[in-house]
Amino acid sequence: MSRRPTIAEIASEAGVSLPTVSRVLNERPDVAPETRQRVLDVLTARGYHKKPQASPVQSHELTLIDLVISGWLDSEFYLEIVRGIEDISLQRGARIILSTMHRNRQFLQNWQKQLADAPPRGVIILNADHLPTFATLRKLHIPFIVIDDNVPASLNVPSVGANNWRSGLIATEYLLSLGHHRIAMITGPSSHLVTKGRLAGYRTALESAALSFDSSYVRESDFGMEHGYLQAQDLLNHPNPPTALIAACDAQAISVYRAIYEQGWRIPDDISVIGFDDIPTAQWMAPPLTTIRQPLRDIGHVAAERLFQLIDGNPLEPLRVELASPLLVRSSCAQNHR
Repeated sequence: MSRRPTIAEIASEAGVSLPTVSRVLNERPDVAPETRQRVLDVLTARGYHKKPQASPVQSHELTLIDLVISGWLDSEFYLEIVRGIEDISLQRGARIILSTMHRNRQFLQNWQKQLADAPPRGVIILNADHLPTFATLRKLHIPFIVIDDNVPASLNVPSVGANNWRSGLIATEYLLSLGHHRIAMITGPSSHLVTKGRLAGYRTALESAALSFDSSYVRESDFGMEHGYLQAQDLLNHPNPPTALIAACDAQAISVYRAIYEQGWRIPDDISVIGFDDIPTAQWMAPPLTTIRQPLRDIGHVAAERLFQLIDGNPLEPLRVELASPLLVRSSCAQNHR
């Protein structure tokens, strides 16, 4: 019997993304007609038949999905991902239980103890922060998936995220194309893989342009506004200030804008700024923020869809999915004349 093709293989042959194939399979309306037909043609040619899903669950057999957030539900970044998870969960008649850990070890221990007594059908972990939950979930045979860019591949954990090396590369290359050579970067915590990936992409772009890496233009932060504001102030007082600055995330870029305006500078006339994420607020900043778009709602869609694959007893191929993060050019960057 021939092997059933994977969704990844169908996506590659049709020249579309994994989420697009998933949308076609789930008969979602948000796919262009010509794209839908191209995917359907490949599915037919490869003999792909979608396994029948269980009928919508009845109230007495309600599917409970536990969404675990290691910190707080305190940003548009999280909210957009949660909306994506909710979209798919509603289609499956499932209910989401939100568990926020507030980075508190006791909260985590209490949650783990409750798992055995009242296990959910599946768990989605948003930003694991090395939560010691994987072994517990495996022991209890509870399907789970992680939305995180900070999970080492050696753990063999199913995860969804973005390609951070490429994101750092694209942001830096764009600024170089505008003639910027003194490009500063505010990063996340140095221990995070997301930080290491973006910083490596930043360095690669500089080296490809025959520019040396200068660590004095790099500042570490915690992705928060206050710390980003302080690091931006420090960079603006550099003996040879940057002409462009890459913020660790869009939310942090808001505080970077404030530091720049308090310095009496203008964006983008005096300094260009790029963020990461494309949260809804980014387009309403003054000027609208150029950013590396992380498809947050799609990340939520893919994570939920893959969790239901596990719940239905289907293996995940591949184990790790990375969604594309394109550059969205708005008005916060300009040609460098200094």
